[in-house]
Amino acid sequence: MKLMLAALLALLLAQPARAQSLTRLDGANGFRGLAFGAPLTEALHLQLLRDKGDEKVYERLDEQLQVGGFRAARIHYKFFRGQFAAVTIIVKGNTETRKVRPALEALYGPGQLESFSCKWQGALVALSYASLSDEQTILAMSSRPLAAQMQQASAPANTTKLKIKRK
Repeated sequence: MKLMLAALLALLLAQPARAQSLTRLDGANGFRGLAFGAPLTEALHLQLLRDKGDEKVYERLDEQLQVGGFRAARIHYKFFRGQFAAVTIIVKGNTETRKVRPALEALYGPGQLESFSCKWQGALVALSYASLSDEQTILAMSSRPLAAQMQQASAPANTTKLKIKRK
């Protein structure tokens, strides 16, 4: 009984800390001073990597690859219909990949574990971490509202089937 009470107390105490951490994630609402939803601008010194119509992926020409306590190999900025929608951070090398999850947990608390990935879901911002191997980790941070718009835009249009009556 005492063990069950202690576990329940620990769970209740952890919930406010988790909510506070997700509030911090939503408070950032962007990456490196670029807020999600911000318009595409030449001032960012971006180089186009992929153009899929409404979705465009860029790299900054003057990017600083140090991110918190680890060093990224590449950082990609995704814009949807001219608005900053997501950032993908690619980390390579065993030494650097080991630093990523502890850095994220220090900022946002423990995430939701799913096999080789971990996720944090705020009201405005989603963050995911996937360790593909000891040598590569990928982080994706996105605007939840813009991610929903991208998903809706890429969904196939509803089609109706006409029934033809044959005589």
